[in-house]
Amino acid sequence: MWRRSVSTVRKGLCVWSAGGIKMNFRCEGAYAGKILRVDLSSGRTEEIMTRDYAERWIGGRPVNTWFCFDEMDPGAAWDDSENLLCFGTGVLTGTLAPGSCRVSVECKNVFNGGMGSSNVGGFWGPELKYAGYDHVIVKGRSEKPVFLWIHDGHVEIADASGLWGCTTWETERRIRSMYHDERIRVTSIGPAGEHLVKSACIINDRAGAAGGSGCGAVMGSKNLKAIAVRGTGKLDIADPARFMAAVDVTIRNVNNWKFVKEIREKGYYGALGGLLDSKGWEEGYRPVRNGQDEYWGKDKVARICENVIKEYRAGTVACFGCPTACKPWTRISSGKYEIEGEGWWNNSSNAFCTKIDNTDLEAAMYAHHLTNQLGLDMDNAAQAVSWAYEAYEKGYLTPKDTDGLELNWGNADAMITLFHKMAVREGIGELLADGSLKAAEKLGKGSEFAIHVKGQDSLDGVRINKGWGFGIVVSPVSGRHLRGSLGGFWLTKGDSVSSYENVPQDLFFSQKKKAIQDTLGTCSYVYGQTLHDWIEMFESITGSEFSQEEFLFKGLQTHNVEKAFNTLHAGFDRSDDYPCDRYFNEPVASGPYKGELLDHQKWNMMLDEYYGLHGWDKESGLQSYEGLRAVGLTDVADKLLEAGKLRR
Repeated sequence: MWRRSVSTVRKGLCVWSAGGIKMNFRCEGAYAGKILRVDLSSGRTEEIMTRDYAERWIGGRPVNTWFCFDEMDPGAAWDDSENLLCFGTGVLTGTLAPGSCRVSVECKNVFNGGMGSSNVGGFWGPELKYAGYDHVIVKGRSEKPVFLWIHDGHVEIADASGLWGCTTWETERRIRSMYHDERIRVTSIGPAGEHLVKSACIINDRAGAAGGSGCGAVMGSKNLKAIAVRGTGKLDIADPARFMAAVDVTIRNVNNWKFVKEIREKGYYGALGGLLDSKGWEEGYRPVRNGQDEYWGKDKVARICENVIKEYRAGTVACFGCPTACKPWTRISSGKYEIEGEGWWNNSSNAFCTKIDNTDLEAAMYAHHLTNQLGLDMDNAAQAVSWAYEAYEKGYLTPKDTDGLELNWGNADAMITLFHKMAVREGIGELLADGSLKAAEKLGKGSEFAIHVKGQDSLDGVRINKGWGFGIVVSPVSGRHLRGSLGGFWLTKGDSVSSYENVPQDLFFSQKKKAIQDTLGTCSYVYGQTLHDWIEMFESITGSEFSQEEFLFKGLQTHNVEKAFNTLHAGFDRSDDYPCDRYFNEPVASGPYKGELLDHQKWNMMLDEYYGLHGWDKESGLQSYEGLRAVGLTDVADKLLEAGKLRR
C-alpha cells in the first residue's frame, strides 16, 4: 500500500502557520494537478492530487524530498525495490517564466545511503506537465526492462527489451521512431545505469544530465530504461496580465545583465569560464591531477580556452523558455574524435582536462559527448578516473591491472577507454564503477587520495575558495556545488575568495535561495533574476501571497528535511562535514595561491557558526527538537526522536 502524509485542507486558499510565519498559498494555476505513482513490481499506476502535497511543499524538489523522507525505509539499501525514484517539475516549469525548464530528481544516494538529489533542464519537464502530471513517483522493480510512455494523461508500461544496451541518444531516437513523433521528449539511462554504475546519471534530451547521487543506477535497479512524454495540455494562470507584466520585467533584468549577450554568442564557458584570463583558472575551481594542485599553467589553459574552442562551436542552443542560450553546439568534423552535440561546461574542462592534465581539446570534447551517451555523470566518473591515474603514478596500479592501459597524466585516449569500460563494468572498469573510495578499499591502498565527500566522488577543488568548498562539503547531497556553494560573486563585504569570513552566513542564505529556485523550476544560468521577480511570477500564477521572508522560510524547511533524511538513512553527524585529508594536509602547489590549504580550527569555527544559524547542536551536528519546531517540522522532529537521532 502507498503511504502518504497529506494536508487536511483540500481546496481553496490554504492559510497555515509555521514558526510564527503565516503563508497564504493556492495550489492553482500552472499546476498540471496530478502526481503519477508507478509500482513497477505490480505494474500498477495511480493518480493522486498534487494539492495533497503542494499545499505544504509547493512543488519541485521539496515535494520529492518529502516523499523520500515520509515513505522510504532507513534500513533499505539504495537498490531495494521499495525505494523511490522521484521526478518533480517546479511551479513555473512549462510557463513563459524565463528559464522555466527544470526538473528535480530525488532518490537514495547510491554512494552513502543519504539524500540523493539532482536537477536537470531541457524540454522533458514542461512536456510532462503538458501530458498531465507535475511529478512521477516510481517504486518497485520490473522483472524485465521497461519504459514509461506518458501521453496526455495516458500511461503505459512498455517493453524496453529492444532498448536495453542502447545509448541515451539511440534510446531517444528509437522511441520517437516507434511512435512516429519527433516531439516526444525522453529521459533515459545509458549502459552505465543498466550496469548499476554508481556514477550513472539520467539524461534528458541527449545532453541534460541529472547527475550526482547515482540516480541513473537507481533507475537501472528498477529495470526502467526511460520515461517518454508527450502532451498537448495547457497550464492555467491565475492572473495572466500580472504574470505577463512580471515576465516582461524579469526578461528586461536578464537582458540587462552584463554578460548575457556574450553568453548567447559563445555559451557560458566561452563567455565566462573559458577565458584565458579568467580568475576561475586561478581560484581553485578546477583541481589538477586528482587534486594534487589547484592551478593550471597559462600555457595549458591556452590550449582549451575560448580562443580555441570557438573553432568547434557551430552556435548556441537553449532549453525550454530560456532567453540566455548558454549551451554551445560543438562539432568535430573529422578525425578519430568526429562527433557533434550540445554542451561544454566548466565541469567539462575539469573532468576531461585538468583532472588528468589533458590538453587535447578534441579528445576532451569527444569524452563530454561520450559520457552523455553512456549515461555517466562526468563529475563523479572523472574523479574515479583521475584517482586511477594517480594510483598508476604511485605504482599502486600496473598495466596488468589496467588492461594494458598506460594511465600517464595527459593520456586522453586511455581516459576515453576507461569511460567505456566503467560504463559496462569491464576489466579495470569494474574496479572504478563504485567510485574512487570503494576502489581504494578493494585495492587495499590509495584511500588517502580518493577525493570524495561523504563517500561520493567530488570534482571540485576546495582549498582556495573557502565559500565554494564549505558549501560543497556541508551540502545535504554530498559534494555537489550547485546546492548553494558560494562563487566569488556571492561574497559579501568584498572578501577575498580565500577568506573564511562571512561564509556561514552567505551559505545559509544561498542554500535557502537555491531551494526556492528548485521549487519553482527555474535555471541557475538565467542570470539577472531576483527573488522579487520569482515571487511576482509565482504569486500571479497561483494567486498566492508570499513575502521574501516566507519564501526563504520554505527553503529553510526543505534543507532541514534533507538534513533529517541524511541523519536517519546515513547516520551523518558533524564528523562527516569535513573534506578529505588531502585538502588539510597538502597545500596548493603552484600559482598565485601557492601554499593555500584548509585550516582545521577555522573550519570548525565555520561549522559552529553554520550549525548555530540552523539551530542545530554544535557538538554533534544533529538537529534539535526546538530548532525543528521553530521551522514548523515537529513531525520530522518526532521521527528523529523515535530513532534516537535528535538533540533536546
